[in-house]
Amino acid sequence: MYLPKQIFKRNSHNAFFKVLAGFGRSLNRLYENRNHDVYSNGELTVLEKLAMINPSVIIDGGANIGKYALLANRLIPGCKIYAFEPVESTFLELVENTRDHSNIIPVNKGLFKDDCTREMNIFPSHTHASLFDIKGLPYKSQRTSTVELIQGDRFLDEQKIDQVDLLKIDIEGAEYDALEGFRNSIKRSVIRAVQFEYGYINISTKKLLIDFYRFFEEHDFITGKIFPRTVEFRDYAFKYEDFLGPNFISVKRSEQEFINLLKYKIKRRGRLKLV
Repeated sequence: MYLPKQIFKRNSHNAFFKVLAGFGRSLNRLYENRNHDVYSNGELTVLEKLAMINPSVIIDGGANIGKYALLANRLIPGCKIYAFEPVESTFLELVENTRDHSNIIPVNKGLFKDDCTREMNIFPSHTHASLFDIKGLPYKSQRTSTVELIQGDRFLDEQKIDQVDLLKIDIEGAEYDALEGFRNSIKRSVIRAVQFEYGYINISTKKLLIDFYRFFEEHDFITGKIFPRTVEFRDYAFKYEDFLGPNFISVKRSEQEFINLLKYKIKRRGRLKLV
């Protein structure tokens, strides 16, 4: 076995193997679910399974123009959804898109580790914004906008919310900062599950997947990666630090019913089925 490996390594850097390596990278991205479409990347599946445990409150951190909030409302019509969007122009679209749904509550703030105002980078698509100047993109920020940020713990206290069934945070690199803002609520088991995004932007933010794992392990949560039909709960390993993302979910260990639901694979024939 050693000799074939040696021959392969000596001759691997050529046009044929370059193409083969590119194909392998593409196949790996597909297998690891580098996919931001809520209908096919597993986010829809998570909401369908969440509906089975009768949730009452969802926090949508990074609601953008409201697509996720509207989907959650359709699947779980009795659930109250707090939709956070700090950029004024995007927030106005969110309000317009959700005005006919009284249980979707738009909040013109962003989630962060403390209360403050910051400059938000606005990218060519007016609904793409980040607190971070993201490196490696084929385009650059066009302008900045001053936004208001709030600590999650304080928001829950102000609104007298004593249980959050799902905290979903997709805020272009500030996910860990938002988690810090909910630290006390997570410690007190107010929050049952957290869905967060992880990907290439974490290279710029310097927050690695291991940082999220450590945070959640400290608070007795287990973490898994969201795939189209299931969640693969797994211990941290270096190989998962691939920046492919897109979404992970951490669930309080005591929420065994929800954990079991997330583990099951589903097949779609018009409605959710467990197999």
